[in-house]
Amino acid sequence: MTKRNKDNVYQVYDEIIDWFDNARTKDLTMEKSYLNFIQNHLPLKSKILDVGCGTGEPIAKFLINAGYIVTGIDASKKMIELCKQRFPKEQWLIADMRTLDLNEKFDTVIAWHSFFHLSHEDQRSTLKLLGSYVEQNGLFIFTSGPEYGEVWSDNGGHELYHASLSTEEYKQILIDNNFKVLIHKIRDPECGGATVWVAQKS
Repeated sequence: MTKRNKDNVYQVYDEIIDWFDNARTKDLTMEKSYLNFIQNHLPLKSKILDVGCGTGEPIAKFLINAGYIVTGIDASKKMIELCKQRFPKEQWLIADMRTLDLNEKFDTVIAWHSFFHLSHEDQRSTLKLLGSYVEQNGLFIFTSGPEYGEVWSDNGGHELYHASLSTEEYKQILIDNNFKVLIHKIRDPECGGATVWVAQKS
C-alpha cells in the first residue's frame, strides 16, 4: 500500500469505487440519530447539500426518501455517475468542495466522512466556504477527527489521508462565521466512533 494523492483523495475513490460501495454500511445504524435530528428541525422539501456524497447511499438516499430536495457534490466522477444512475431526479455535481461555486443556499449542509480528507490549511478555508452556503437558522453537520493531527488509513488497499484541526479551532471558526454549536460528540460510540459536529447558523 502506498501513501499518495494527499491533495486529491477523490482520485483514489475513482479507483476503489466498487470496493467502497460494497464496504459502505447501508443500514444507517450509525448515522440514524443525526439524520433524525435533521428531520426534527427541517420541514419537508427543505434543500440539503450533501458534500462528498459518495455513491449516494445511505445518507442521500435516506434524505431523498424522507422528502428533502438533495443536491450532492463529489470530486469523484465515478461516484457522481453512480448517484445519477440511482437517483436520476436529484442534482449531482462533480465538484471539489475546496473551490465550490454555487448560486444558491441550503437549509442544511452535510459533509459526512468527507471533509476530513482535506489538509489542515484546506479545512480552515473550506469550513468557511461551506458555511457560507447555509441559510440563516440552517444546519451545518460534519465529521472530523477527535484531535489535531494527520493519519493515513487503509481503504480498499490504498492508504487514504485524513486530518483534523483541534476542537477549539473548529469551534472558533464556527463562531467566527455565525454558527452556534448544538452538538459535538467525540468518538460517539453510537456512531461507530465518529466525531460529529452539528451547528446552526444565526
